[in-house]
Formats: sequence, structure tokens, C-alpha cells
Amino acid sequence: MEMSKDLTISLPEGYASRTQRYALLLSLDPGLPTAEIATRLREEGILPPMIVAARAKGSTAEAVELIEHLVSTHRILEAPEARWICGTGHSAAEAVRLVLNHPDLAGRAACLSTSFEGTEGAPPLHSRLLRELEETMDLPGGVRLCFDYGTLGIDECYEPYHRDAGAFLRAKGWKDDREFRITRTAGGSHDTASWSERLGPALCWLAEC
Repeated sequence: MEMSKDLTISLPEGYASRTQRYALLLSLDPGLPTAEIATRLREEGILPPMIVAARAKGSTAEAVELIEHLVSTHRILEAPEARWICGTGHSAAEAVRLVLNHPDLAGRAACLSTSFEGTEGAPPLHSRLLRELEETMDLPGGVRLCFDYGTLGIDECYEPYHRDAGAFLRAKGWKDDREFRITRTAGGSHDTASWSERLGPALCWLAEC
């Protein structure tokens, strides 16, 4: 495992003795057990061997900076669809923006409890991220977004945001279960324990292509 002020990196077995390139999974939430979940899914034959990185607690580095750094320092596959990103709450919104605005850097995102309301707490009608989705002229091709929200706590308030997001994506030609999926998880809540249970299914769906 490699560590820096901005990243914790788990490398595939045998990485140092090989020359091959690997897929990337970057977690913007340092509290998620992303490496453990990815290892389990690899052992089950669902995910390929991946370089799994997590933004370090307290890091202020943005998603774009982190991926560009990883690509420049590690043997990562060049195809955007082999570069995945995941986040929760506000970092999930950051993951959405990365894939939509920089599809050359990452082509898959697992977005749990996406905080469409932003730090300002805006309702759906005034959500900056939803307005960006509505105003985007052309969505990138070949990408996949997996949205997920629960029914407990603050997540209970997220349904209208996800409903509007789905409507905007469909209006621009994206199809459910093709470019995107929105899952309402009964009993899901806005906390690490719940997200840890929901990340695996999200990654499984992203792998179905």
C-alpha cells in the first residue's frame, strides 16, 4: 500500500514485477472500505484486478487532480471506461461532474446519496448540479453513472432530486440501465455503514458492460 498526503493506494498483487496496465477505481470518500469491496468482487470474478485509490482524509485535492496524478505515476489503462470513480454525498456530486465534464479521464461513476442540493441546501428547482444537467447540450457517449439513495434520514429527501436528474438524462437520449441507473434503496441511510453495503451492488452494475 502506498500513502501520501492526498492518496492511499492499493496495488494489485504482482504489480511491481509486471509491466501491464490496470484499471483504476478512485474513491473520493476516505471512509469507504473501497479496496476491500473491490478485492471481494475481484475474487468473485466480477471486477478485474484494479489499482484502488482513496482520497486521504483532510485532502483538499480535487477529483481531476487526483486522477491526473494517478495516471502520470502508475500504469493505468488509457481507456476512460477502465477508470472508475465513486463518491458519497457531496463527493458523489463531484464524481458526476468529473465523468460528465472530463469523460476522457473517467468513464464510470458510482454515486451514492448524491447531494444534488449542494452545500447551500438548494431545493431541486435551484440545484446547481441539476441545472447543469438540464443545460448540458450534449452528454458524453460511452460513460455510465450509477446513482443510489436511501429512504432514511437525509436520504429520504433526495428522491425529487434523483427524479429530476433521471428526467433530464432521459430527455437528452440516455437510457435507464444503459448509460445510467437510479436505485432507491429501502432502509438505506446517509452514513458510511449503509454506503459500504451499497457500493458493491453499484460497482457490479458498472461492470455489466
